[in-house]
Amino acid sequence: MISYARVRVESRSKNDDFDCVDDLRSRNGVALVRSYCTMPDDRFQRWIDASSAAGAVEPFMIPLVQGLGRFDCHLIHEDARFAALNQEQSSSLHETRLLTDRVTLSYFWVLASYELVRTLDQRWRTGATTLPDEFGSRVAALKRRMERLRIPLARMETARRFPTDSTIAYPTISRDFGVAWHIAQDTYITRRELSDQLLDFLADLKKRQTSKKT
Repeated sequence: MISYARVRVESRSKNDDFDCVDDLRSRNGVALVRSYCTMPDDRFQRWIDASSAAGAVEPFMIPLVQGLGRFDCHLIHEDARFAALNQEQSSSLHETRLLTDRVTLSYFWVLASYELVRTLDQRWRTGATTLPDEFGSRVAALKRRMERLRIPLARMETARRFPTDSTIAYPTISRDFGVAWHIAQDTYITRRELSDQLLDFLADLKKRQTSKKT
């Protein structure tokens, strides 16, 4: 079973450049490249610690944030594991299925994370919760970034703010950052980029909340 019969391969370097490798496919028909992603050992603990920042807005956000963190770490781990495989191993039917699972789980991760960020932004804008101005601006910017991907990803439409974008978010594999999507001629958004921004936002908000109590 091949869900992504033809995935366009883009290898992205750490300086954010993507080198297009057209028509690179494994013998099973799925494009594969190695993704050199690393995950600090304390990343999941950072998610656990940062979840209380969202919990201050809505207690039921705590398990959501922790769940997103667990899947984020799982995806990063799988990208790193895949990077260690040789060509024959990475082209196997088993790895092809795991790649399909990883792209699909990344899709759901983005949708769930967007709803979290959208809710935080809405609570701030309506005055239902109070955030320092800098954090309100950061969550609004993150929402716009996620929205640019979410609309073509989930609705297969162009985001209104970006009328020249594609109506389809094409899945790609970034060499350094794992699953990504090609949304415009020279624009790619990686799941890792979004998870880093969300984690950093929540961690910084937690620090601000803690400092106000001391």
